[in-house]
Amino acid sequence: MDRHLKDGLLAVSLALAGVLSHALPHPMGVSTVGAIGMVAAAYLPRRLMLVPVLATVLLIDAVNGYYSALAMSFVYAGHLLAAVAVRPVLGKIGIRPVAFAAIASAVVFYHISNLTPMAMGFYPNTVEGWIACYIAGLPFLLKGILANALYGGAAFVIIALTGAFDADRFAAAKRH
Repeated sequence: MDRHLKDGLLAVSLALAGVLSHALPHPMGVSTVGAIGMVAAAYLPRRLMLVPVLATVLLIDAVNGYYSALAMSFVYAGHLLAAVAVRPVLGKIGIRPVAFAAIASAVVFYHISNLTPMAMGFYPNTVEGWIACYIAGLPFLLKGILANALYGGAAFVIIALTGAFDADRFAAAKRH
């Protein structure tokens, strides 16, 4: 199969997996989007890396309903930048890089998405307000780390066990 076709199929498959997983009952904050970003960052060329993440959140919001454009911009930016941030970490796939990527992805998303309540005026623009805002978001950070570790870890294990991507393909994805 042509490499471009494989890349396209992987991008579409990741987006569909992300959307379908949100159709299943899950605790708030325990999302597959971070894991989708981790796998996309590891195995897709740069030009396609953000497509599954963006498609997932756009389709989920299309189904669940759109909300404040300001809030959506921070949430979308958080998801996209989290995927970008973990790409260098996933230069090699293993327990440590995947665990670090799970944490890094959640931390990046937490820092960016938590700007939403500040920008929308839910907290005062003071040191105390910023601290209160980020403390209030800590449970979601922990859920994000858990979700990334579980879903991302499972995805990488399945990929390793099935031999879906060989070392040459992974190296080619990193170059583009």
